[in-house]
Amino acid sequence: MEVMKIQDLRYLLENAEHPSITIYLPTIPGDKDTNRILIKNSISKARDAIKEKDYDARDIEENLKAFTLMGEDLSFLNAQKEGLAVFINKHELKTYRLPHAFEETVIADNIFHIKPLLPVLTENIDYYILAISKNTLALYSANRFEINPIDIPDMPKNMDEALQYDIDESHLGRRPAKVSGGSLGAATHGENIGDETEKEFVLRYCQIVEKYISTFLNSKNKTLVLAGVDYISSIYKEASSYKNISEKTISGNPETMTASSLRDHAWHIVKPQLLIDSEKAVAQYGNLSNTDRTVDSISQIVKASHVQRIDTLFLSKSAEPIPGVYDKENDRVNTDYADPHEVQDLIGISVRQTLLAGGKIYYLDHAHMPEHKPIAAILRY
Repeated sequence: MEVMKIQDLRYLLENAEHPSITIYLPTIPGDKDTNRILIKNSISKARDAIKEKDYDARDIEENLKAFTLMGEDLSFLNAQKEGLAVFINKHELKTYRLPHAFEETVIADNIFHIKPLLPVLTENIDYYILAISKNTLALYSANRFEINPIDIPDMPKNMDEALQYDIDESHLGRRPAKVSGGSLGAATHGENIGDETEKEFVLRYCQIVEKYISTFLNSKNKTLVLAGVDYISSIYKEASSYKNISEKTISGNPETMTASSLRDHAWHIVKPQLLIDSEKAVAQYGNLSNTDRTVDSISQIVKASHVQRIDTLFLSKSAEPIPGVYDKENDRVNTDYADPHEVQDLIGISVRQTLLAGGKIYYLDHAHMPEHKPIAAILRY
């Protein structure tokens, strides 16, 4: 079971084949009995869907059986979050537990269906967290679902270690610092010294740390969230040259916080950036609306998506599926279909092709859509 990344989704889209089974389930954290029933029923529905479309199930039987066994595994059942996404074909059995309650869905097709994942994949931002206190120092990369420590060579692990050395401005090398007035340990912990002296040591600590952090973040443009007691965070901001430090911080001693707690607190700080980004994109659509760089008909969007022309796709959360067929050979979209086995959701096709081409997708409340359209796009050219 994995945390889903956009790279995983592209891999699934590129490697789907006939037949491919897509399953979305509204699982319940810690409720093994309900989750077992949901999984068992979904496998039965998958077999029915295969028969209904006259697919040969022999190629995927091994992975269907493997998923059946997973549905009896207590650790798997108890580890569920609010939603489970499953992708099965001859070569793949991928399961993703996600913090999103899906509508129960089981589809057999020649592609994987990924539209239900949009709330998870589009409502996410990568960011950094710097947990800083006198006793600990750690930098993390994170997003809504993940957090991973970043190892910066030679960066000190706490204030005592940092103040044992000074920074060579040109090479970030280390050389001993001169500290007067007693032992360094006593000075840095505020023993027998005034508040102003301690602030000077904290400022120097932050300046040393900032050299390492700013060098690492030099070419980055992601938000940095500070986690620490207020006065240390304030001093670090004063010392830092990084332009994307969040004004809001995670206030408190980071030594008492787990990595997942840091991630969740930081997520609530950076989440409003999603709305800012989408508003900028909608404004760009408006600025281009009188040019040939914007389209809002499903036929135009499907065609543009197949030649990698879509830079930004806007999709309303209330948009209904649009059944139809795309004739790639003749570059024609047909919504007047005859064979129900060939029909696909044209919105789903547009989403799939946009993701494969590296385009951006905004999944918005209808009130925030460009010109209140159900679907719209900005073209690359």
